[in-house]
Amino acid sequence: MRIDRLTVTNFKGFKSREFMFHPQFNLIVGMNGTGKTSVLDALGVAAGAWHRGIGSKDAGSIRPEEVMLRKSEHNDRDEDGESHSSIQWEHVYPCEVSASGLIRGQNHSWTIEQTSKSRLNWTLDTIIIMQMAEKTAQSIRNGSNIPLPLISYYSLGRSRQEPHGSSKITDPMEIVRKEDQSRLSEYWNTIDPNFSVIHLTRWIARQSWITYQQSNRVPAVFLTVKKAMVSCIEGALDLYFDADLGEVIVALPTGTLPFSYLSDGQRSMLAMVGDIALKAAKLNPQFGRTVLEETSGVVLVDELDLHLHPRWQRGVIEDLRRVFPKIQFFCTTHSPFLIQSLRSGEELIVLDGQPTAEVANKSIEEVALGIQGVNGIHVSQRYKEMENTAQRYLEMLEQGSAVPRDRLDAFKNNLAEELMPYADNPAFQAFLEMKRAAKLGS
Repeated sequence: MRIDRLTVTNFKGFKSREFMFHPQFNLIVGMNGTGKTSVLDALGVAAGAWHRGIGSKDAGSIRPEEVMLRKSEHNDRDEDGESHSSIQWEHVYPCEVSASGLIRGQNHSWTIEQTSKSRLNWTLDTIIIMQMAEKTAQSIRNGSNIPLPLISYYSLGRSRQEPHGSSKITDPMEIVRKEDQSRLSEYWNTIDPNFSVIHLTRWIARQSWITYQQSNRVPAVFLTVKKAMVSCIEGALDLYFDADLGEVIVALPTGTLPFSYLSDGQRSMLAMVGDIALKAAKLNPQFGRTVLEETSGVVLVDELDLHLHPRWQRGVIEDLRRVFPKIQFFCTTHSPFLIQSLRSGEELIVLDGQPTAEVANKSIEEVALGIQGVNGIHVSQRYKEMENTAQRYLEMLEQGSAVPRDRLDAFKNNLAEELMPYADNPAFQAFLEMKRAAKLGS
């Protein structure tokens, strides 16, 4: 699967908006509230048409909270003639998500439309996609080796809300769930961004048990997934399952740590990369050691930069490209380091500004100012405020010679109020007060 174009109508905060996408990597940027996550949610609705054909009943539909709300205000007068206003919110229909792209090597355009609270429509091409998915699923159940597309949605902010220790295996029978062994199981709940790491932990535990049963001969697919996870964590050397702890252990140059003891950034990246690799391995086991290189699909990631040190941010996009070369990524971010690491402006979707043709050779200052609208990043916001205060203070002093004597004390009080927010910086205050004394006297 590949999505080349997306059009939304009355979807969340978008009245009408069209997006064109890069076939490999797409980074969505904009101020808070401009709709970055909404774009991912709409892509999830569009991609969900395939999942619905596989058998996921909630996929390929628009949720009530995703339909745009319009505010209506009404004015009325009471018996005393007083004016009162009331506000109502109404859903705006039709709410539409349309997409076009490549599915199973064929070009398709499809639309999912919510025409009322209780009525959901699919275009004929959408139904054809669902039927194609249904036939594919039946072929898989009959033993076919048809390649399957990987489709998944991650929110790194939401995934970390799991209770501490929830990634542990406490019951040995958890690693042998038969329903998890189906190739099609990787389509269940994969459009839900609140992903859990217990599924990944369970799979690693099972692979470790298989390795033990096979006299320490590690399955090729396990080696492939491990390599992907380890390669995306700076300094990581290995990972394995500890049966006593019931948890995945990561080997670092400084020693070994259980998964739950890792930093938020390490856990988020390991969980996401591991989950993508696991899905690829289970969807397409026929590819063997090359499964990550051969599996195609669509992956949505909200807040890709979350919890990552700037040094990691600079390399994370290239890491994802290297490990999953046929996956089309859609990611949101606020990080200028991620923007700078793109290969071309075609990979950047700017929701509240103009797109740019070149990003790879821009400095962080150019990215922050030209694309994100952030000025003066070489100094702190407080330093910039102090500069502005000093300039305003000195301009007021220039006007001080024209102030009548009877109003001079009030003028000096106004000058003192300008400096009150910076009482923690006596040198700054003393310098400007010396200027005042020289100009107006003590």
